[in-house]
Amino acid sequence: MPVDEQSDSVYERAGFGAAVRRGSRPALVVVDLTRGFTEPDFPTGADLTAEVTAAASLVAEARRHGVPVIYTAIAYTPAEADGDSVAWLRKAPGMRALREGSDAVALDPRLDRRDGDHLVVKKGASAFHGTALAALLSGLDADTVLVCGATTSGCVRATAVDAVQSGFDTLVVREACGDRAQGPHDAALFDLQAKYADVVALDDALAYLEETADRRTLTQPALADLGDVPATSRWVTSGSARLHVLDYGPADGVPMLVLPGITSPAVTMDFVARDLTDLVRPLVLDVRGRGLSDDAPDPSHGYDLASYAADVEAVVAGLGLRDPILLGHSMGARIAARAAVSGRLSLRGTVLVDPPLSGPGRGPYPTTLDAFLGQLGQARRGTDADEVARSWPRWPRREQELRARWLSSCSRAAITATHAGFESEDFFDDWPKVPAPTFFLYGGASPVVTAAGAAEAAERNPSAGFAEVPDAGHMVFWDRPDEGLAALREALGNLVSSSGGPRAEDGQRGDDDHGGEPE
Repeated sequence: MPVDEQSDSVYERAGFGAAVRRGSRPALVVVDLTRGFTEPDFPTGADLTAEVTAAASLVAEARRHGVPVIYTAIAYTPAEADGDSVAWLRKAPGMRALREGSDAVALDPRLDRRDGDHLVVKKGASAFHGTALAALLSGLDADTVLVCGATTSGCVRATAVDAVQSGFDTLVVREACGDRAQGPHDAALFDLQAKYADVVALDDALAYLEETADRRTLTQPALADLGDVPATSRWVTSGSARLHVLDYGPADGVPMLVLPGITSPAVTMDFVARDLTDLVRPLVLDVRGRGLSDDAPDPSHGYDLASYAADVEAVVAGLGLRDPILLGHSMGARIAARAAVSGRLSLRGTVLVDPPLSGPGRGPYPTTLDAFLGQLGQARRGTDADEVARSWPRWPRREQELRARWLSSCSRAAITATHAGFESEDFFDDWPKVPAPTFFLYGGASPVVTAAGAAEAAERNPSAGFAEVPDAGHMVFWDRPDEGLAALREALGNLVSSSGGPRAEDGQRGDDDHGGEPE
C-alpha cells in the first residue's frame, strides 16, 4: 500500500505498528459481502469479484479446520429505510436500498454459506455495534479474529477497530477486502496496520489457519478426568518423543499394553481397563499425537506402523514389561500386529479388535478423513456429550463425555497420516505372520471388518482364535460393553492360563484350542 516516507516515520516514532499475537482459537468474520456491495449493478456496489474469491478461499480453509465462520449483513426494516430515525441513512441515503428481504442484502452467491455458519445482521458500520457478536465470539472461545469483506474504509475498518476494543487480537486479510475506490482502501489498511490489526496477505492467513488446526488442546475439565481414573501416569521416551501411559496395576499382574484407535486417547479406554484388573495389569498408551503423548518429531512422517511399533517396543522396554499381552483396537490392532511380527518383542500373546482391513487394492476405510476432521473441528471449537451422541448414540454417557473433552488432544497430522495409512499399508502383510496365541475380535455389524473380511482373516491365519460380538459396530466395547468385554475376558483368560505354553516370539503356532472360524 502506498505510504509516504514522512507518514511512515511519524507513525514509527509514535510507537505504532507492533505485531499482533496470533492465538490458537481463531474465528473468521466476513463483513458485508452481500450483493449490494459486491455487484456493480447496485447503487452501493462495486465489482469485488477478486475479493469475494479470496474470501471464499478463507471460508473453505476455515471450515476445513473447524474454525467458526461468521457472516455479517446490513439490512433495514421498511420503517428504518423510509423514515428519518437512522442517522447514518441521513448521511448516506444510498444505503436505504439495503432493505430486509431484498436482493441487495442477500449474501453473494459465490460464497458457500452452510447451516453451521453464523449470521449477524447489523444497522451500523461495525459488526459489533448493537449486535451480539462479541458474546458470540466469546461463546465460541475465540481469541483471534480474522476480518475480511467490504468496504475496507467503512465496515471492515469499523469492525476491526471494535474487535480490538472487545479484546480480540485481529488480522485483516488484504486481498479479501474491497472498496469502491483505491484511495480509501489503501488509507484504511495503512491505519489498521498502524493502530489496530495486522494486515496480512491471503497466503499468510491461510497458513495461519492451517497451523492453528494442529494445535492440540486440553481443557481443565479434561485433565480433571484423570483424577477419577484409578491408574498411575507413567512416562517413556521413544526417540525424542515422550509417551504417556496409564498403569492400572496390580504391579504383579500379567502386563497387558492397550493400544487405542485413531482418535482415542488412553483415558477413553478407562472403562475397558477397569474391568480387567482381576485378570491382567492393563497399561493404556496415549499413542503418539494423542492425549498427553508428544507429536511425532517430524509431522511429515512418524505416524506409520513402523514408528508406532517402535513406540510399543520403547514402552515395553522402558517400563520393564516381561512377556506382555498386546491388546489393540482399530488402529491399535494394526500396531499390535506390526509389533508382534517384528521379532523384537517377547509376547505372551495378542488380541486384535476390529482392525481396519483396508489397504492397497482393497476398498477404502469406511469412515472418511473429512468425517474425522469434522469431529475434530467440533471438539476444537468446543463440543459436548449431546453433540457426540448424534454421531455415537449407542455409547454410554460417560464415554460420550470423555470423547467430547479429549478429542481435541488428538493431532490433525496424526489423524490424517494414520487414515492415509489405512489405505496404503496392508493389514494382511502382517496378519498371516502374527504368531500364536492371537485372538481376533470383531463387531458383527462392523463396516470395518465385514463378514467377508473376517472370513479372509480366518483363512490367512488359521491358528488364530476368532470371536464375533453380535450387533456391535466398529466401536465394539462402546457399542456393546457387556458383550464386548465378555468376549475379551474369555480371550485374555486363555492367554493368562496358557502362560507356560509357547509365546509369540517363538514363532510357533498354537494348537486347535486357539483356532476356529468366525462365529
